[in-house]
Amino acid sequence: MNNRIDKLIAKRPLLRWWLFVIVMLLATFGAFQTGIIDEVYKVDVTGLSFLIMGILTVMSIKCGIDTLKLTSYDDITEKDINESYSKAELGWFVSDLCLTLGMIGTVAGFIYMLSSSFANIDVSNVSSLQNVLAHMSAGMATALYTTAAGLVSSAFLKIQYFNYSAEVDRLGTEIDDSEKT
Repeated sequence: MNNRIDKLIAKRPLLRWWLFVIVMLLATFGAFQTGIIDEVYKVDVTGLSFLIMGILTVMSIKCGIDTLKLTSYDDITEKDINESYSKAELGWFVSDLCLTLGMIGTVAGFIYMLSSSFANIDVSNVSSLQNVLAHMSAGMATALYTTAAGLVSSAFLKIQYFNYSAEVDRLGTEIDDSEKT
């Protein structure tokens, strides 16, 4: 009985990762049901929002595989810990990359919004003003949606890699303590 409990305790980081994935899936389902994903698809002229979501998906799967491997070691070595630290560094880098891509999408949306909106405007023509406003709203929507995608994806990845890094640190401390005795 104690052996099963010990194995379950060792898998705690993996169980937390699963919890994060379930929360992400529920959020994605909610966004799909409320039409947010369709709206992003229609108005994001850069497509960066979906690139960011794709990066989140790939890195979440990678984090899960790395967490599974980390919690499956019977006898972990210093080399395993060092490799795990480098995997965690990649995760932290990609989470910042998601933020950066979101900001690039923000700038691209503003450029799209302002680039040709006022070049051929005829203030006496209502139809011309409506076209300018439609063009501007598409650019603003792109800017805001890519920012939101970058922020949310970065936050989800940081939560997952915090969980992973905490387990790497715990195992590294265990190794250091066992070497001292």
